[in-house]
Amino acid sequence: MKRAASVLLAVLVLAGCGNADSETGEPSSSTRAPVPPASTTSATSVVAQPAPDVPGQVVVRGVDSSCASAGVGAPIDLTEVSVHLGVPGYAGTAARVMWSYQGELPATGTVLWSLSAADRGGSNAVQLGYKTLDGNQIAYFTFAGAKQQNLSGAPDISVPGQVTAVLPSAAVAALGSEWHWRATVNVDGEDVDRCPN
Repeated sequence: MKRAASVLLAVLVLAGCGNADSETGEPSSSTRAPVPPASTTSATSVVAQPAPDVPGQVVVRGVDSSCASAGVGAPIDLTEVSVHLGVPGYAGTAARVMWSYQGELPATGTVLWSLSAADRGGSNAVQLGYKTLDGNQIAYFTFAGAKQQNLSGAPDISVPGQVTAVLPSAAVAALGSEWHWRATVNVDGEDVDRCPN
């Protein structure tokens, strides 16, 4: 009987040791799970670098890009050109291109409104063009890889001082996510103004 009481006392003492901290009720250090050491490697975040500037070009870094032409062209003065990605009624990501100008359009001869674009590396190039002869449309096209594709319809010329055309989504997709462009207006085979200049 004396021996049973000694064993019971020993069990009670052991049960009270190492299971919980008497003040906090938390597991004691002998029964807590080990805490892993602080990580010695730091997480590095990857920040996408914006497309670099390209001299004489406008770099597309978002939905809208534009340039203002400081030079004065004659007989047509190109004042501003803007490109907007996403055109209602067109599948994919087509681009709306708007040439704004001052001056009188020649009644005779040719006028070519052009946007030349290339991907970041310069390996894929696309031209959008709208050409008139004696004030009448003779061409509305894209040109890529030595191949011209005639576009249906016509640019919007209903607003005085503006020509608005659409670069189809297939041509935009060929340029990738980072591309650049420049625009010109050509009269009788000679560039009379460009943007940027």
